[in-house]
Formats: sequence, C-alpha cells, structure tokens
Amino acid sequence: MKKWLLVLAMGTRVATAQSTEPVAYRLDQAPVRLAPGIETAEAAIRALQQRLSARLFEEMKKGGPTQAIAVCRDEASALTAETARTQGVSVGRTSQRLRNPGNTAPSWATRFVEAAGGKKATSVDALVLDLGDRVGVLRPISTAAPCVQCHGAAERLSPEVRAFIKTAYPKDRATGFEEGDLRGFIWAEAPLGPAPWDSPVLSPS
Repeated sequence: MKKWLLVLAMGTRVATAQSTEPVAYRLDQAPVRLAPGIETAEAAIRALQQRLSARLFEEMKKGGPTQAIAVCRDEASALTAETARTQGVSVGRTSQRLRNPGNTAPSWATRFVEAAGGKKATSVDALVLDLGDRVGVLRPISTAAPCVQCHGAAERLSPEVRAFIKTAYPKDRATGFEEGDLRGFIWAEAPLGPAPWDSPVLSPS
C-alpha cells in the first residue's frame, strides 16, 4: 500500500512539473485566443527594432562600426527600458552567444535560444509561448551584411573593432557569425488581454 502511494505521489509531481512548461506555437499557428497579447508584444518588438536600428545605422554612417558598438554599449539598455515602459511590456534582445552579459534570455525562452545555436536564421521560426495570463513572442535576428563588421570572424574584424570590443565587452562571445546566420532573438512578454470574441457585459437599462 505504501509503495503504491509513493508511486502515485511521484506521478503527481511529474505531471505537475510537466504542466508548468509553457506551450509553444509557431507565430503563424498560434491560437486566436492569444492574439491580443501577440499584437501587443509584436508592437513592442517593432518599436525596439526600429529605434535601435536607426541609432546603429546613424552612427555607422558617421563613424563606422566602432561608433555603432558604442551605441550598443551606451544606449541600447536605456532604449530597451524606455520601449518597455512606453509599450507596457517586457522586451529585450538575447542570444546563444552573448556580447552583453545583461541580455540573458527570460526563463521561458532559454531552451529555444539554446536549441537554435549554430542555425541559419531562415531555418528558425518565430515562436509564441502561452504563459497563462501572459504571452511571450520570440523572433529570430538574422546576421545582415553590415553586422559582420562587428560580429564576423574575429580574424576578419578590423584592428580598431577588435580593440574596441575587447575594452567594451571583455567577456564577448558574439563574433564568428556569417551573413544569414542566426545571431540571436528579440523577445517580448505581454499581458494576454481579452480574447477577440470577448465583449463588455451590458447592464440592462
């Protein structure tokens, strides 16, 4: 009897542990009930991409890749925090090979970030995770041609870039990428919000 109870208890713990794992969907296959949260998360992702990309390309034109790296070091965290505050969500960038140690993935995204290491960006799907009362969106970042000036093979980087990275990011792991490689992810976590078919309850007049 005791042995049966122990097995039952162990089975209950396993089931509970498994049930806490968030369910993941491809972005284009996510349930309609997650749509409000996805829309909010996607808006935050777009806002962060646009703001950060604009600053990077602006400084790249002015002073080359070292000034772009300086934007990542000096401005990216503040831009991310401001975007999160404005959009009312959590948002950020992460990678399986980090340059900034502060950009670690949220717990719900970690296994997907690690599993995607070494892949081409075109082979990695954007994902949606059902977090209960929240929704997580994870979008791959492709290594574009200009990116290899800062993230390419270490031996191909200019001496100035190598020196700047060594000073700015002593624990850098974000080199060795080629154009088209998956360089990381941009993510957002947003409140689920009301389902599309929900409507306010009207009181009788």
